[in-house]
Amino acid sequence: MKLEKLEDNTSKVKGVIIGILLTIGLVILINYITSLARYRNTESIELASGNISYNKADLNIIAMYQEKDDSTSEEKEYINISKIPTMGYKLSEDSYCEVNGKPIEEVEIEYVNSEINISHLTEKGTKCYIYFDSLVKEMLGKLETSKGSKYTIDAMPNPITGPYDESTENPEGKEKLYTSPDNYGTSYVFRGNNDDVNNWVTFANHTWRIIRINGDGTLRLIFQCAEPNCETTEGETTNATTSAYKSAPYDDNTYIGYYYGTAKSEEYPNPKYEEAHSNTTPSNIAEAVQTWYNGIGSMSGYTDYLEGSTGWCNDRTVVKNVFNGYNGDGTGETATGYAPISRLMTTDRWRKNQYSTLKCGVKMSETSPSDVEGFKSFDEIDLNSLKRDLFTTIGSNVGNQSLDVPAALITSDEVMMVGGFGGTASTDYWLYTNQYYWTMSPSRYNVTGKLVHVFRVLNGGDLNGFAVYGNHGVRPVINLKSNIEFSGGNGKSGSPFVVKTNI
Repeated sequence: MKLEKLEDNTSKVKGVIIGILLTIGLVILINYITSLARYRNTESIELASGNISYNKADLNIIAMYQEKDDSTSEEKEYINISKIPTMGYKLSEDSYCEVNGKPIEEVEIEYVNSEINISHLTEKGTKCYIYFDSLVKEMLGKLETSKGSKYTIDAMPNPITGPYDESTENPEGKEKLYTSPDNYGTSYVFRGNNDDVNNWVTFANHTWRIIRINGDGTLRLIFQCAEPNCETTEGETTNATTSAYKSAPYDDNTYIGYYYGTAKSEEYPNPKYEEAHSNTTPSNIAEAVQTWYNGIGSMSGYTDYLEGSTGWCNDRTVVKNVFNGYNGDGTGETATGYAPISRLMTTDRWRKNQYSTLKCGVKMSETSPSDVEGFKSFDEIDLNSLKRDLFTTIGSNVGNQSLDVPAALITSDEVMMVGGFGGTASTDYWLYTNQYYWTMSPSRYNVTGKLVHVFRVLNGGDLNGFAVYGNHGVRPVINLKSNIEFSGGNGKSGSPFVVKTNI
């Protein structure tokens, strides 16, 4: 009997089975992916500043454009952008979607919380074009409409070589605004004297003056008098109240703050910079502003018209060698110079050319330059400084969120931009009141006298650092929301812009 060799087909059977299983799995996977594509309702394009959400995967192209907020053209000018703006803009009515060159009427486009939502897309090949309009340009338009004429626009000089001089800066006496970058875009600053600048405002039964239109479209005002239509430019009534910036103790760098932190002590001998310049306790002047706001100022009923997120800058960036020997790091009782003084002074003397910025949290070199042309442009922002020194109200999504009320003080940089100057008296700019009043800009800590110094405006109109115990005027500064409207007025003394309220 012949024995036949049996052939082992086990491996072949296994191969066939595996092949069948892989085929079935691939079919299932394809069907699953196809079903997802068929029934998926929303796609999302993630951008650096937000998301664009849209119905169905039919959107081939999105183009975004942002209105130039520093354009002097009467027509809107747009620039192409790749990031959704987070603030300072609104969705333009010019935004649209189309298919094959034909607009789609059913499409809805929304701009909420830095996100673009596009709904009711039904056709493939849809293209959408998103336009953002500048709120600062809108506020500028509101002012021009109320006063019945256009402003002349010019760039803010930087450095500034002296106090405002109409004969050289504005010999024709035009209603001129000056542009300067801030943290949100472009500010429009009211620089000039009382004849050139028509910036009077009636709001909350007080008279105010416009410092600038902020880059986010809000309107920055400083207190002028406690009457709804006064024409007072000088005297004690231009101060809402008076206060020391900080009463004793004032022998530590921490007290340079509008709010301050931990001082050097036996219990805490060497606080870190972050602890010394934290925002745990309001200074006397911060309390004075809050007391006025909630008390005799009667402002609490108008809070809904005010923006607390735009902020007020208490620039505590340390810069060394502003004065000889001021090389401290801002902790304890070390002789320290702060950024605002470095823009005005160097090695114990006032700069002939002085620098200013509307940006809070700008990075500075460790050593203040000794030559007057040594500053670079103020473009780069230190986010830690911005979070620490930009005073915003509780609940804001930016800044230090420390303030209970949406009001604080003017900065030394703003004083200089509207027409003042460090160390040089001048009565020929609109912010001059023949009074001493505080800014919220730190100057230095003096070890010899064990005193912190903050900038003030003197009764001669010049900027000067002074010990914080001085009892000087307090002129609260507020930011009106970008959606406010005017019910009348042309901004002139005797006919101020009137902010429309329902109170």
